[in-house]
Parts: sequence; structure tokens; C-alpha cells
Amino acid sequence: MSRPNEKLLATEHRFVARLLRLIESRGGDAQAVLAARNVDQPLAEFLDPGLIAVDEQKLRTIASYASVVAADMQSRKAGRALFRSGDWRLFFYCLTGSRSLREAIHRMEELLVAIDGRMGYASLNCSGSWARLTLRGARSGDEELDFIVSLHGELMYHSIFSWLISVPLGGIGALDYPESAAFYLDDDNWPFELRLNAPRSELIFAERMLDLPIVRTMDDCEAAPTLNFLFGLLDGNDPAEIARRARQLMALTLRQEGRLLSLDELANDLALGRMTLRRRLSAAGTTFHKLRDEVRRGIAIDLVTNSNLPIEEIAERLDFCDSDSLRSAFHNWTGMAPTHYRRSMKPVAKPS
Repeated sequence: MSRPNEKLLATEHRFVARLLRLIESRGGDAQAVLAARNVDQPLAEFLDPGLIAVDEQKLRTIASYASVVAADMQSRKAGRALFRSGDWRLFFYCLTGSRSLREAIHRMEELLVAIDGRMGYASLNCSGSWARLTLRGARSGDEELDFIVSLHGELMYHSIFSWLISVPLGGIGALDYPESAAFYLDDDNWPFELRLNAPRSELIFAERMLDLPIVRTMDDCEAAPTLNFLFGLLDGNDPAEIARRARQLMALTLRQEGRLLSLDELANDLALGRMTLRRRLSAAGTTFHKLRDEVRRGIAIDLVTNSNLPIEEIAERLDFCDSDSLRSAFHNWTGMAPTHYRRSMKPVAKPS
């Protein structure tokens, strides 16, 4: 019989695997998510439940980071401005600077409006002995992606509020998605009662919880490893964080739209001036052109190795002017022509 901690590990692994598969299926780079959390296990091996090689804490860090990546993908697809590292810092200053959960939520409502809905909107109402926090965000039209991001959003707020008052919030997590959306879930182990087919997406919990004091400080927030990367508390000017987001945005645009972002477009998405972006990337030990080449190289090798697409189509998807340009670049990257590289990566047939 499995020990309780083994069951928890298996549950958390399924949760992470679902997120990574979703990211990969929507044109994201799930292997890069693992690499960003210092996991060098190949993605296919990591997804195998029989080959779990990380502990619960590492799984939580991967899950939290993957949630941010999925949310960025959904925001871009929905045409909503991406939230920024600085937004998270403001968010936590508002929360930890409050005296009660009620005050924290009211301040959060105001902040979400002030940052133009980059993290959606929230509205608190009380009815009888229940508090209802309605949550609204943009939808991309991709039901699975929208549903998973919405669910993770409710889980995020629920866990933050519980952490702030050091008391489990409990209650209900309601989502305005059909019952059929349960197909996208692997587990039913949630910190609240999950209800689908609700008239609106909201957290419903005991009204008395609103008057509990905030017992956490910003120092507590900075010291918590999961909170640090989950909520991107790196300063918005941190060069490494800017380089990470830049690489992610470039890869998403190239995979989804078949074009390379210009420097001006990237700077605009990151809410930076073009010269400021250049300086931040330089401080991170890279450049715009180097990042763009790395992104193109990674996707090119993936498509050549893991698809049967003609080289001409791969060239078009990677925004090369023609297939000869791709062949030249690919030779510079790998020392081989793409067709030769594809043949060399095919498994050798085992002798009978």
C-alpha cells in the first residue's frame, strides 16, 4: 500500500504533468519550464508517473511557475496585457500592509483596477453569513486553457488569503464553466469544494473570515520559496527576469503566429523603452538578437526532430524568407543540414 506522502507526491505530479502537457500542446516550451526550475530530466521522462525524480517542494515550484507561463499564454491569446513582475510586488505590498482580510481584499480590488485589469478584476460582496469574491478575467476562446487558468487563479487567491491569515479559508470555489469541463481535471483534491456550471466565477467563504487579522509581512513573503517564484516577486527591473519573459514572449509569438517579434514590439510587451530593454538584456549577459536566435534554434530543432513537416513549411513557420535561409542557419547551429539531422535523430531499428 502507498504511504500518504507517496499518494500526495503522485497527486501533485499529475497536477504538474497536466499543466506541462497543456503548455506544450498550445505551442509553449514545457522543457524550458523544467529547466527554469533547475530540472534537467527530459520532458517525456518527467511526465512518466513511474519515473518521479523530484520531491514535493520541487513539484510545487514547477507547478507554480508553469501556472504563470500558462497564464501568460492565455493573456496573449485573449489580447490582454500581460501582468508584470512589478504588479506582483504591488499586489503583495497591498495585502501584507492591511490589518484584516477584509481590508486586504478591498485594497486588492482597487489595485486590480489601477493596473488596468492585467490580473483581472475582483468584487467582494457579503450575503448573510457568506462572503463572495467574484473574479473576472479575459477569455481566449480556448476552453481548456481558459478553464485551467481560471481554476489556478482561484486556487492562487485562496492559498494567498489562507496564508495571509494563517487559517485555511475553506469554502467553495465556483467556476462559470460547464460540468463537462471536469474532463480537464485529473483529481478532485482541492482546498475548497469545487462547483462547476455556476452563474459566475467566485470564491465563497465564511463572512467571519474577513475580520481575521493579517499575520504575514512582506518579509515573510520574500522568504517563502514557493511564493517567490509563483508570484514573480523579482523586482520588475531584474535583468534575469526580463530576459526570461523576453524569451518566453518571443517563443510564444513564433510558435503561435509564425513571426519574430521586433525589438519595439518586445519592449512594448514588457512595458520598457527599447534602450532600457537593451541595457537589461546586456546586464543579464545576452542581447535581443542572441535571444531571438536561441528561440529560433530551439523551435527549429524541435520541429525537425519531432515532426514530419517539410523543411519549406518549417522555414515559413520560423519566419525565414526561404528554405535556403533555414538550411544555412540550421547548419550553423548543428553542423548538419536539417534533413540529415532529422535522419540522424531517428531511432535505429533493433536487430530481430
